[in-house]
Amino acid sequence: MKGLLFPKTLKNRLIVLLLLCSLFPLVVIGSITHTSMYEMLKNKAEKGIMNNLHNVRLSFENTLSQLNHASQQLVFEGRIGNKLNNYLTTENLFEKKQLYQEIESEISLIHFTNPSLGLIFYYQTDTDEILFKNSHIREDFNIFNLPLLAEQLTLTYYGPHFSLNPLDGYKVLSVVRKVEFPHRDDVYLYMETDFKLTDRILNADDLLKDTFYFFVDNNNRIAYSENQDDFPAGRLMTDTLEDARKDKGYYLFEELSNQSWRIVAAVSKQTYEKEINQWINKFVFFAALSLVVSCLLAFMIWRMIYSPLLHLQKNIRRLKNGRMTELPGLKKDVAREFAEIHQEFSAMRVRIDELIRDIDENAEIKRQLEIENLLYKINPHFIHNTLDTIRWLARVNGQEETDRLVSTLNRLLHYNLGKGQLAPIEEEIAALKNYVTLQGVRYNFQFDVQIQADDELMRMSVPRFILQPLVENSISHGLKTKSSEQGVIEVFVRKESSTHFTMGVRDNGYGMTEEEVSRMLSGESVASRTGMGIGWKYVRRLLELNFPGTSSMDIQSILGQGTLITLTLPMIEQEEATLC
Repeated sequence: MKGLLFPKTLKNRLIVLLLLCSLFPLVVIGSITHTSMYEMLKNKAEKGIMNNLHNVRLSFENTLSQLNHASQQLVFEGRIGNKLNNYLTTENLFEKKQLYQEIESEISLIHFTNPSLGLIFYYQTDTDEILFKNSHIREDFNIFNLPLLAEQLTLTYYGPHFSLNPLDGYKVLSVVRKVEFPHRDDVYLYMETDFKLTDRILNADDLLKDTFYFFVDNNNRIAYSENQDDFPAGRLMTDTLEDARKDKGYYLFEELSNQSWRIVAAVSKQTYEKEINQWINKFVFFAALSLVVSCLLAFMIWRMIYSPLLHLQKNIRRLKNGRMTELPGLKKDVAREFAEIHQEFSAMRVRIDELIRDIDENAEIKRQLEIENLLYKINPHFIHNTLDTIRWLARVNGQEETDRLVSTLNRLLHYNLGKGQLAPIEEEIAALKNYVTLQGVRYNFQFDVQIQADDELMRMSVPRFILQPLVENSISHGLKTKSSEQGVIEVFVRKESSTHFTMGVRDNGYGMTEEEVSRMLSGESVASRTGMGIGWKYVRRLLELNFPGTSSMDIQSILGQGTLITLTLPMIEQEEATLC
């Protein structure tokens, strides 16, 4: 797995990375978009279904409420119910005929003022007699054997069911209400809706065409179903829910009416997820198209990067194998950066060719330098031996001053020409004392060199021959040689901190102006009476070479009073310096 994600060659790594760059945004954005769109479309579908279901439920509730309201006018408590009671109890034929006409007229008026009403009649259960019907009735009717929807005291709701009117054939809702007369209980009122009202309500769903509705009574049984195969009437709702979810592949949505019945909308999963599936198909198409375009762009990027690198690799191999002739150039359409790399490589090839020739030319020079180096090592040895010979001759002839001076010079030369760039402070001070002794003989004026050094710093390492140039400049150029005042030079070595110490040279000579001090600190040459240009540059160079970034130099001078030069160096003991 690791080898697939992190291949060894640049070619395969570019392929993997470019594919990941193409796939990663698509997968991340696609996942987020799919989740968001799926939830949005799902909520849209559910909201639409629930809105339609709510409208259907309200339509049926309003229809049943109208049936209830209209039926109240036809029972005993209503105006028509009283006339019906008189009609059934009177023996006077004239009065009976008159009541019949009035009741029939009242029923016609109620039917006319309520367009949603259909068949209306009274039914006597004892005699199977039908009274005051406003339309035809099937011969095999049974008002008590209809799909029960809900029962409320003397009122029973039925439906949807086929109309009892044989000329109709449409589904209707109906209500059967017992007409409670004081001396009889065999009269019932039947009233149903208009023959097309139920179909108009059930077919009002224009969002999902394949929606099936079924009604559940207050006993939790299906009273009516538009899909008898999957949701048969008379079955318990709990069993139907379980089967619909597991086997039938339906989503069920229901609403409870205030009349204790429920209406359920059954939507097939295929219909419910139709819009979601359409969006998924579009997403897959555009995702595949985006992937193809991304792969093409990735392939172009791969060729844009890998081809020039492969060309450069071939040129490097030619150069490695000693083929120094002109190397093949890149194509004209290559990126400017790769063209510049190729130009730099060609220039490097030319430079390598020149360096090889320089190496051959300098081989002889190197051999000559080796001979000169041997002579350089022989000459100091010859000087030491010669000085020793002079010292012994002076001692034999009793010339003690000459003996002392030659011995001092020999020790000073031995230290200055010694091996290694660094030396302990104690050796540097000893060499400085030898130098002062020789200078005391050379100059004809009086000066005093005072040296103060902390004992704990005597093993610290300093660049060899670093104090002598500073003291020499003070003696040669800084002291007032024509004055009767004795010149004093102070040399001190003090501990500055736990990591650094200071070395200083102070004189009471001419001093310098602020401009001369600034020029010396900035590294410029100073042409003045102090004559410190060469010695100062030498000391600066020693510190830069041996302690870059960890040392510093400072000059404090007052014109006519003297100069103080301070060096700050890191604390490195001689053993550590030797290891370094």
